[in-house]
Amino acid sequence: MICAVLLCICILGTGCAPKTSTVYALLDLGGGGSGFAATLYAQEVTTGKTVHVFQSAGSHGLVVLPTSAPVAITVEAPGTYVFYARLINDPDIYHYGATGCMAGQDCSDSELLAIKVDPGESYHVVIADRKALLPEEGEPVTVPWKIP
Repeated sequence: MICAVLLCICILGTGCAPKTSTVYALLDLGGGGSGFAATLYAQEVTTGKTVHVFQSAGSHGLVVLPTSAPVAITVEAPGTYVFYARLINDPDIYHYGATGCMAGQDCSDSELLAIKVDPGESYHVVIADRKALLPEEGEPVTVPWKIP
């Protein structure tokens, strides 16, 4: 009986909708390159819930090549997320944010760009700004951010 009720709910579309989104994050270090691994983060701005994925050394660097494919990050949806990365060798010094400022550019604005995600959708983000201020992991985001 329970299976029949659950099947009915799924067929009617009220209980089987995805509760996640996928964000494809590309870490672009520009001309500086890197031989170090990185951790990429997606952080929900109001709750602070943080998801992180590992990117191995050698899959990012001098230029964005087909071998440095974006990393898929699955996040709960709906929600509003900012994205950033820390290199493994010294995460307090070598960190990058998704601000819309590309590697090698001198941008005056380093506010993190937030993406509002909906269930079942996919999004793309480039993490490249060394000047971005990063949030405290696991806490609501208090550094400057905006929805473009």
